[in-house]
Amino acid sequence: MDDPGGAAQGTIPNLEERAVAGPTDPDVGEMHIDARGVLLKAVHVENRSKILKLRGEAEEVMEAILLLTPDDIAQAGLHPDDIDDLRALILEHRRAMRFFKAAERMADKLRQTTLAHGHEIAGRISEIAAQGQRRARRSPERSGILDALMPLIRYQAAPAKRSWVTRLKNQGSLPDEAPESAMPTRAMPTREEEEPQPASQVG
Repeated sequence: MDDPGGAAQGTIPNLEERAVAGPTDPDVGEMHIDARGVLLKAVHVENRSKILKLRGEAEEVMEAILLLTPDDIAQAGLHPDDIDDLRALILEHRRAMRFFKAAERMADKLRQTTLAHGHEIAGRISEIAAQGQRRARRSPERSGILDALMPLIRYQAAPAKRSWVTRLKNQGSLPDEAPESAMPTRAMPTREEEEPQPASQVG
């Protein structure tokens, strides 16, 4: 079996020799990842707790395998082809781990980005819903304004409505099995809405 690094059988592969980091050989933090060259394997969910797992010190052990000399292999009575197969697997494992770590960091960055977007969107929804309700109270086009903005208004009012329904159920004023939809919005306590504050800036 040929050595994956192109070295002759029994020679020590040079693991430190890497191409410049990029999409096909990413560093952690890289946002352009191309893992199409990785041979993917599947482990069924029911088997994941049963398979053997590498412990923390496995990296040192794998490095020792990669550094075995032909004499070491011969003296231990090992078959060179078996060692070459194992070395190829170790190299592929390390390559997959580079992609995995880079993908984890990318996923974390994307998660933070969506959280920041969600924060700002939620604040804007609150502002628009409040502005629409204030305008509807003063406008002869009340029905048209409320119809257009009703999804936003319902979304914004949902937490307060759930809290109010829970309170009524706890007081015995509403059957426990009654769905939230059974509680008409007009039965909720009303108050003059405060001026909405702009959403805080997220760094």
